[in-house]
Amino acid sequence: MLPLRSIAMAVVLFGAACADEPTRPDPLPPPVDQGVNAYVVVDNLHALPGQTVRVSVQVRSADADVKVGSYTGRLHFDAAALQYKAEVAINDGLRVANPNGAGGGEIRFAGASATGFADLTLYSATFTVKQANWTRALTLQMEELSAAKSLANLSPHLQVQRTVFAAEQVKP
Repeated sequence: MLPLRSIAMAVVLFGAACADEPTRPDPLPPPVDQGVNAYVVVDNLHALPGQTVRVSVQVRSADADVKVGSYTGRLHFDAAALQYKAEVAINDGLRVANPNGAGGGEIRFAGASATGFADLTLYSATFTVKQANWTRALTLQMEELSAAKSLANLSPHLQVQRTVFAAEQVKP
């Protein structure tokens, strides 16, 4: 049986070792096993009121050969907690967004590319944080997702992640 002092020392050393490498979310979600995943990524999960955050919608496919050719979706948020500032331009394919509903907490976005998107960030915008816990109401609704060239409907194989992920740097 170990003396109580040895156990206490082991706990202190273990705690000190953990302090060197703080636990933080992975920059991106785990790899996709099957189908296609869509998710929300923010550049700073801990942004405080008054700070600017970038919120992006991204997709990943289990099959590297599958290229997204078109999509439509909606980003939902609490307009009392986040204030829309501006869309971040993505120069890949035809992309459009309708921020007219931003005052009510919704932005609609869509895109199309006959050969498929190289950048799998579907939408990206900057917001001003107005309240703490601003990520709680941040959700994604994907209405359509199709493959390039074949035009195959990817929606039946699409899983929208409910977790908001952090990224050190979100691609512009």
